[in-house]
Amino acid sequence: MIVKNEENCLERCLQSVQGIVDEIIIVDTGSTDGTKEIARRYTNKVYDFQWINDFAAARNFALEYATSEYILQLDADEVLVDSKKELQQKFDKDFYYLRIKNDLGSGQYLSHQFIRLFRNSPDIRYQGALHEQVPSNFEIERYGYLSSVGIFHEGYKLHLVKSKQKLQRNLNILMKEIKERPTAFAYYNLGMQYIIEEKYHDALKALKKSYSYGSHYAFTPKVILDIMKCLQNIGQYQEAIKVGLDAVVLYEGVPDFWYQMGLVYTEWGLIKDAQACFEQCLEIGEENTARLVQHYDGTGSYLAQGKLAEIHLILDHHEQALQYILQAVKASPDTLALFDIFLSIYPSANKEELFHTISSIWPFSSQRYIELIGYLYHRRNPLLCEFLSYFEMEVVYPVSVFSEIVAGNYEQARSEILNNKKEASEQDPHFAHNLLFLSLATNDSSLLEEWGGDTPLSSKELKWFKKLLDNKIAEEISASKTFQAVWKQLVIDAIQLQKYEYIDLLINATNQSELRLLIAECLQSFGFDDLAIQVLVETNNRQLNYKIYLVAAKSLRTLGATDDALFYLEKAEQIKKDFSVMFEKWQIYHGIDKKAEREQLQIMHDSYPDSNWVNQALKEASF
Repeated sequence: MIVKNEENCLERCLQSVQGIVDEIIIVDTGSTDGTKEIARRYTNKVYDFQWINDFAAARNFALEYATSEYILQLDADEVLVDSKKELQQKFDKDFYYLRIKNDLGSGQYLSHQFIRLFRNSPDIRYQGALHEQVPSNFEIERYGYLSSVGIFHEGYKLHLVKSKQKLQRNLNILMKEIKERPTAFAYYNLGMQYIIEEKYHDALKALKKSYSYGSHYAFTPKVILDIMKCLQNIGQYQEAIKVGLDAVVLYEGVPDFWYQMGLVYTEWGLIKDAQACFEQCLEIGEENTARLVQHYDGTGSYLAQGKLAEIHLILDHHEQALQYILQAVKASPDTLALFDIFLSIYPSANKEELFHTISSIWPFSSQRYIELIGYLYHRRNPLLCEFLSYFEMEVVYPVSVFSEIVAGNYEQARSEILNNKKEASEQDPHFAHNLLFLSLATNDSSLLEEWGGDTPLSSKELKWFKKLLDNKIAEEISASKTFQAVWKQLVIDAIQLQKYEYIDLLINATNQSELRLLIAECLQSFGFDDLAIQVLVETNNRQLNYKIYLVAAKSLRTLGATDDALFYLEKAEQIKKDFSVMFEKWQIYHGIDKKAEREQLQIMHDSYPDSNWVNQALKEASF
């Protein structure tokens, strides 16, 4: 192992190998915490290495001290899983691939396999200043053996948000390595680095460069998958799909590419094409994924089922959505994204009944329910209080503030903030939301005057909210993304807590089209289509009007007012003729007017010839 400042996770790692391995060798590259003290409780082979911006050099330094016949490499944020006790059996291969399960958080995992167990030989050394590997990891023609030994890695979850200093360090190492020894793997790592920094154009260039250096490597499928992701992030959906269609031919039976195409189609608005991709994922399944070097767990099962549930919700097929989400939860009850989809099926359900439904679906375990409670708090869902009450959990700050708000104890909620004055804005991610809701509920702007400076809102935005509370009407304001997020959460809080008088107050407080659109979108998502239509106000901004017309059309279609829905879709189409508008029109014509449906499909085909669903639907409609 090589380590630096790993006191939070090192002991867990070392406990997982204690009594299994013959010796533990730890090389420290400059720890300033208790890392070395923890290490010495498990081994006397703890050595110092002066850091030279080269991970391979540090790894190879550690190898010099190994005396056993085979070497197992671990990182401090990893745990060994050897249920079959394979490490205590005789080895005869030079290399062994171990499957590493990376925890991405919220019950989602990326699995990959690398050589982590290999013969102790002077001919086997690490290469690569960053993301170092023993050389044969690069070759697709592997001459090792896939072991049943596993490694569980939490590092991606714990360090997703990396410091700017580390990001710059990694970038410097990679640029130096590429200058001295450019390889496909080096460019791949550079692309991954740019993706972390959300520099997708730069990432795309690096990944394409990686592919140009060779397409026969074990990591090549991941290069292609990340190229698709970059193209999606910069809005080049058509190109992303073209890459995906080539990939599923090159790598037959890999659900990851179909899943990624489904994500692209969904964002593009081609919902039925996305549906076909996710269905193909289920057709492929997870059975053959063990042979993949890297694989997103669940793309051939529960993740695809979750996406199909979302699609059926969009299509107003609630029964099908429920069936898919139940299948997904059964396969992976710890994936919180599935919990979110499940809740969206019942936006306005009775909280007590919904809690009992959840209890019957999600198998009970303390850790799982703690995760669900944390998720509900993160989402400010009042269902949280049903969980807290049932398990008789002690409620402490900052959860106590939201708990009191849900109970309608506004003065107590205010006291909770005052009693935790020092930590209030630092410890509570919902501080601004609580402050605004309490100000609205108590009709008192003094909270904003006292605490507003601790919120992410600007002084101008705070003055706007104070005026809204004092005068119940406010002038137009240039709403920043932060302002819009806070406004939207205020509306959602009022709906979920069934404080409809606050909704009326917010509606009457402004005629600003942008803010009213946010209210309408929230009302629509909770099934209040009648009110959503009444809230909408047209503006001189064409792009904003486009969104307004789409919201109006969707609610009108839901209410059965198809002629009015078509009227607003025509208005939206005059601004932007994209797939979302065309698909809404198709949904109205489908099953009612065959001629109009066929004509609409022809228009969609002319504009989006890449849609397989449109092509097939047009053929069927022509008979």
